[in-house]
Amino acid sequence: MQEPHLEEDRSTKFSPSKLSVYQNCPRRYQYRYVDKISRQRKTPETVVGVAVHSAFEELYALVTGGKVPTLPELQEIYEREFAEGWDETVVEKDARFAKDDWKKVGRDCVELYYNGHHPFSADRTVAIEKRVGFPITVDGHEYRIEGFVDRLALAPDGAFEIVDYKTAKSLPNQEHADEDWQLALYELAVRREWPDTKEVRLKWHYVRHGKTLVSIRDEAARVKLLADAGALISAIKHDHAFEPKPSPLCDWCEYRDLCPLFADPIRVAALPPAERAKDGGVKLVAAYAEIEERRKRLKDELKTVEAEREKAESDIADWAEAAKVSVVAGEKAQASVSIKDETHLPTKTGEAEKHALLEAEARKTPLWNEVARLDGHALLEGLKAHRWTGQVLSAAETLVERFGHRTHKRTVRLKRRADDEDQ
Repeated sequence: MQEPHLEEDRSTKFSPSKLSVYQNCPRRYQYRYVDKISRQRKTPETVVGVAVHSAFEELYALVTGGKVPTLPELQEIYEREFAEGWDETVVEKDARFAKDDWKKVGRDCVELYYNGHHPFSADRTVAIEKRVGFPITVDGHEYRIEGFVDRLALAPDGAFEIVDYKTAKSLPNQEHADEDWQLALYELAVRREWPDTKEVRLKWHYVRHGKTLVSIRDEAARVKLLADAGALISAIKHDHAFEPKPSPLCDWCEYRDLCPLFADPIRVAALPPAERAKDGGVKLVAAYAEIEERRKRLKDELKTVEAEREKAESDIADWAEAAKVSVVAGEKAQASVSIKDETHLPTKTGEAEKHALLEAEARKTPLWNEVARLDGHALLEGLKAHRWTGQVLSAAETLVERFGHRTHKRTVRLKRRADDEDQ
């Protein structure tokens, strides 16, 4: 069993992307920022994204200097950056698309953006790839949140616009834009650097689609964002386990061979078939799988027996009621029949909504003081979430210390391989 990670994060600076890594998977955060294992996974999508961003960076550098490049000139810049980025380390996961196909994706992005914004005079560029940041105090310690803005611009109405370019295949909706917090964190930095700022617009150019999404945050949203960022940093600082968080993003993770969720399957897949069959772990799982198959067969048989048993009981009860007896005799045994009328109340697990309504009604009556009970789960969760302070906290800790029982639970579940489902 892998021991919990005992190191702690010693970061003093956090970028939105760094915080996002922790949100998506604490274990990936550990490998990258705590263990400092430097790895880069280059994909066709990242090559296209970097090349498009570089082309737009140079575009606005030229525009700021008074020169508007032609579309062929901008395409030439893009193709140069694409060629530099595409090398033997690119991981191609979809054989249907070759290098030239991906290069065309970026060319189309550049052309669509160029035609949609030429002559690039709708706003005035303040900075390109500008580093912005601000201090934040968390648990009595000061940290900084910093990052780079693709482009910072001033609109004709005097509003700042924080611009981000997206080359993603998917186009999110407005709700997604209004919930995004990366550019919103940059807004906090912009407002700190220019305190007289009245309005800031967050703009995402989805250049594959020629679509721009805009979001404006009010003061309440900014206050909540700062609090959420502080809570996330606090969680990172108190994390000593950095548990892996499986998701579709795992397919693109550069640390799969280290992750406890994937390390052994990757190792076993690389073994020759003869060695694989002799591997200790493979043999153990094969034996366990066979036991599970036997268990399933027995459970299916037991279901049949139980159904037969219920039918027999029902038949005997019917016979006893008709004969007005409570014991039915057989040659080698006899069956006692007890028939009672009982009242059952809804339970939390069986009828949650009805149970909640029953409890709400009971709370309104003096009966509640007699039937209420301590919820042990809520007590433990309250301690874990630091819900209480002072005497309440002390009392909760004392109760858990006196009555708590710690166990070491090991659970094993078998998951069939996808390619074995139909066998």
